[in-house]
Amino acid sequence: MIQLQRPRDITALFGDSLRVFFRHAFVFIALSAAVIVPVDLVVLGIGLEQFTADYDETPSIAEAAVPTAVGFLVVVPLITAICIHTLRAVAEGGRASAGQSFVAGFEAFTPLFFAVLLAAVGIALGLVALIVPGMYLAVRWFFVPQAVVLEGARGPDALARSSAVVQGFWWRTFGLVIVVNLAAAVPGVVLSAPFSALASATDRAVWSMVGTICAESVTTPFLALFATLLYYDLRARRAGAPA
Repeated sequence: MIQLQRPRDITALFGDSLRVFFRHAFVFIALSAAVIVPVDLVVLGIGLEQFTADYDETPSIAEAAVPTAVGFLVVVPLITAICIHTLRAVAEGGRASAGQSFVAGFEAFTPLFFAVLLAAVGIALGLVALIVPGMYLAVRWFFVPQAVVLEGARGPDALARSSAVVQGFWWRTFGLVIVVNLAAAVPGVVLSAPFSALASATDRAVWSMVGTICAESVTTPFLALFATLLYYDLRARRAGAPA
């Protein structure tokens, strides 16, 4: 079992995230792959023609922007919702049920999508304006998926709930988000590098797509777990809970 509602320092955040992830690695990776594989096959394989295209080490801005947008609006929120339900099941002493978590995650997708879309529009406008406002809003609204799934918030209320959790802890949130993404980038590169080398050697983009799928299937659920534990950490700190 794992206690969710308590403050955690950076060591505990990483330690608990890794412990839960590795203890139920098959479930988390399988659930993540169940979302990522069909999405990437459609977006990368069919939409960007990577099934048949030559390998390009320097894709255009448009080719990079499309999968990034789909990941931000669809893949990451959906996997986060699924991982939240799995984490709660583990915390309550039960087994991580892949089927129940998968269904519960998809049931939350509609309100989650619209809330994340609102956040994306605000962040994009902030980035276009002066860049800094966009970064500020991205951190303030980082916990929109958690607000939707755990608090039942909808639309603008989800953005407000996320902002309330981050209030007074903006720099802590910003720093930890940067650190965990840098940490997750290492295994992501390790997993995708052999496929990138194969894609370059054969001049076939499909191998690069396979590497992307493998890397995302492993790193995305870990990032979701870390973000959710950080959300509980900030809530506990705001409530004044003892460490």
